[in-house]
Amino acid sequence: MPAWSELLQDLTRVSKANDSDQSTLPDKAFAWARVSTKMQEQRGLSIPEQLRDIRGNAPAQNAQITREFSSVGSVFRHRGDRPEFERMIAQAKAEGVKKIFVHDLSRLSRDSEGGRALVRKLRSDGIEIISLNDPRIDPETPMGVYVEALTFAKGEAYSLDVAFHTRKGCRANIQARDPETGWCYKNGGLPPWGYRSVRLQRGLDKRGLPLIKCVWALDDIVVAGRPTHGWVRHCLVERAAAGASLAELRDFCNQTGIPARRKAYWGTSTWNAILQPSVLMQFCGYGVWNVHTKKGRERPPDEWVIVPNAHPALISEDEARAIMAARRRAQGTAAILAGSGRSETSPYLLSGGIFKCQRCGSNMIGFRTSSGEYYICGSQPYRKGMGCGRPGVYVPRRAVEAEVCKGLSELLNLCADPDRFTRQVNAELRRHWEEVYGHAGRSTAPKQLEQVEAKIANIRRTVEDGFADASWANARLRELLAERERFAAALDRGKPPQLDSHTVMAYRRETEKLMNSGQPAERKRLLRVWVQEIKLEPQRLEVKISYRLPEAVMKGVVAGAGFEPATFGL
Repeated sequence: MPAWSELLQDLTRVSKANDSDQSTLPDKAFAWARVSTKMQEQRGLSIPEQLRDIRGNAPAQNAQITREFSSVGSVFRHRGDRPEFERMIAQAKAEGVKKIFVHDLSRLSRDSEGGRALVRKLRSDGIEIISLNDPRIDPETPMGVYVEALTFAKGEAYSLDVAFHTRKGCRANIQARDPETGWCYKNGGLPPWGYRSVRLQRGLDKRGLPLIKCVWALDDIVVAGRPTHGWVRHCLVERAAAGASLAELRDFCNQTGIPARRKAYWGTSTWNAILQPSVLMQFCGYGVWNVHTKKGRERPPDEWVIVPNAHPALISEDEARAIMAARRRAQGTAAILAGSGRSETSPYLLSGGIFKCQRCGSNMIGFRTSSGEYYICGSQPYRKGMGCGRPGVYVPRRAVEAEVCKGLSELLNLCADPDRFTRQVNAELRRHWEEVYGHAGRSTAPKQLEQVEAKIANIRRTVEDGFADASWANARLRELLAERERFAAALDRGKPPQLDSHTVMAYRRETEKLMNSGQPAERKRLLRVWVQEIKLEPQRLEVKISYRLPEAVMKGVVAGAGFEPATFGL
């Protein structure tokens, strides 16, 4: 026998002896349990039950559970936000744990593709996932690959089936009326500002547990001498409908001491959400469901479930229309942009108030379909054409943007003469100055200055009374002081500013450069300077474009092939 053969036999005997000694010691392992919702925790296989089963079965796998981890949350909705799961994996790697037990693989993930990728990643890190109720998978065999794929596919299919029946139940629930109150049931979640949830027991379920239903009632909690629902009506009807900006609504609520919805203080984003059409419909007493997808995107209104007289109304439908009309008038101003900011970053160059529908005055908004990208009147997707009419006109994005850019380029070519262009710019500056600081400006400046002085006094009085948020008060005070200076300057304004030809031509060169290579937000701000208005005439199927310079007013018309009836989307 060769010498190396005897050495191999000796080493093999030693290795088997060591394996035999170590096999008597159980492996360290972690346990992972999860339920999707708190209701599932109450009604389904709870976390304690999952962990109890894991502890009872681990010894049969020669393992001892040293740590237990759990989470309540959907792995479909919160794939990238699983801190407890990530903490378990980090500790397993730090402690050299090689096994993690789960009740079944769906507790790990219901996404078949993501779940398989996760198991493989952990396997490459030396961590094995052991499921109590799924077959053991050998990833090195063809059958193992099939079994793994089928196991995760089963979990994803089950989850989608549950989601389908859940949505079906929600759709039916929101249209069902309570026999005693007459109001429609709700599907959970925080009610709109001014309402409170009322829980009602309506019999027993199949397991003999109380069957709880929920309806909305007016919130009668008194705040600053007025019921909460009274403040809601005041803010909506007397302020928002009168044209108050998001910032003004925010400041009024903070200064009045009205409790914010979720955080310590009101923000413009909260008011932007409150003034959305779907929420205003709820204030009118309509039950509205299925507005947003899981990712927060708004569905088309024809997919919403709308039920009239579903709960007490806080405002009338005419008042809601007045609020939306005030919002439309403010579209494209700094107040609206401060509330959302989305129109500035949108790749649609004409969004944000520069492009309007002549029929109803609404903003034309970017709208993507399977056939391309368009501009469409905002009344179509948000109100099913109410206030504007049908059919909606789909304006091809690239065609109208190219026409605007072409007109701007031609306008710049007309401005090649330095003297002529300088005269045009200075004439436009004078016109703008007269609009802001001229006769009208000087006549309104005293009243505006008086209003700002009153706001400054209110802020100072609030601080003296012990207002907690000093940083906000200081920031707001600085804004008001700057406004006071501007209105005071308007009273003493002498003559409009004038520019020399060198400055004007440098501006022209920068304009051309920015229009060709600038970011969407920069190009939009530039268009607002040069373009006076862009209007869609739905009846004539035309887009009319007007530019600002008095001696170079140009109009471009986009019509014809892009507006065939087949593209109306009826």
